[in-house]
Amino acid sequence: MMRALTRAAMVAGLGVALSLPGTGAARATGHGEHWTATWTAGPTAANSSGLSHTGLTDQTIRNVVYTSIGGPAVRVRLTNRYGTRPVTFDAATVGLAGGPAATDVAPLTFDGATSVTVPAGEDVASDPLPLKVGRGQALAVSLFSAAATGPATYHNAAHTTSYLAAGDHTADSDGTAFTGTTSSWFFVDGLDVLAPPHVGTIVALGDSITDGTGTADNSNTRWTDDLFARIAAGPPGHLEAVADAGIGGNEVTLDRQPPLYGVSAQHRLDADVLDQPGVSLVLVFEGVNDLTASKVPADQVIGGLSAIAARIHDAGLKAVGFTVTPCGGYSSCGPDALAQRALVNDWIRTCGAFDAVVDFDATVRDPSNPDRLLPAYDSGDHLHPDAAAYRAMAGTVDLTTLGELALRHPD
Repeated sequence: MMRALTRAAMVAGLGVALSLPGTGAARATGHGEHWTATWTAGPTAANSSGLSHTGLTDQTIRNVVYTSIGGPAVRVRLTNRYGTRPVTFDAATVGLAGGPAATDVAPLTFDGATSVTVPAGEDVASDPLPLKVGRGQALAVSLFSAAATGPATYHNAAHTTSYLAAGDHTADSDGTAFTGTTSSWFFVDGLDVLAPPHVGTIVALGDSITDGTGTADNSNTRWTDDLFARIAAGPPGHLEAVADAGIGGNEVTLDRQPPLYGVSAQHRLDADVLDQPGVSLVLVFEGVNDLTASKVPADQVIGGLSAIAARIHDAGLKAVGFTVTPCGGYSSCGPDALAQRALVNDWIRTCGAFDAVVDFDATVRDPSNPDRLLPAYDSGDHLHPDAAAYRAMAGTVDLTTLGELALRHPD
């Protein structure tokens, strides 16, 4: 099911007054400030085994997530989009994370209540919380469910360590109860901050190469992380958040199995991208899994990418297209897949469907063998770039062009 919260619902509550840290006074959010997604994780249905399949029972999950931009107030978005039953979170908190420990831990409320039941197929947003967070801030979003949740809506490849404890430890600042670890995020798919006027969110729609496969856990060296670092260090007045909506194994055209690969980019475009609070620009970087894993012909991939670009434009936003990176030497990337990749890339470069094009293929390919990654950029499987490649890819993006294309006003 598509998410229950529409974009209009996501900006509800902007007129409330917040007592913000450091001000000592109530401050209204209706003076150009707006909710902007600083972090997101594309959620998927549970796997057929493991913790996502069994879900949580009388446990606390402490999800560690990282902001891009900061702000004086936060809002957390929880998801049961792919659940099979309602899930009740008896307690939820957010604080500044330091491994399993946390400081400034504060309870989250939902319409004033400290617990919330999320129906199957739906998402909820917490009430605004006055908590000042910085750029690149590690936050601990802790959720406790006494009853069995059933199969969990989650993000499989977080490349970040989160923590598990028996019982309710949502309010703990001491992390000693969190004796279990996971490299997935559970039941949380978005974090919003209160941002000033003309600051929005660039959302990257992608697969495992956007999700960060090939990087070390907890290193935050995805190409989207590197892109935000460049934006944050750039000219004043051009700050944008960067929200990574990559899902490992995702495809443009097909809802893949197992479910942890996510529904197709076309089917998740609204929920994961266009409905993000404050979305200002969309980066589209998908297609290699269609060509390799599912052997989808180039014309169908092109049709899907064209439809995605059109829907982004219909939403009043600009779209940047990215060429498909080399995969020669990867197990499912044979001559036919390489030929289809060339057709897709020729179309991306010349079609005019996108408002700008970034040639990631040219950035990371081996000049002496253009169907393969440059050896210095190969994580080892001949498909996924490494951290050095991700830095080079982020460096290829023209920040002036991004600034010109980004929507420069609040929702």
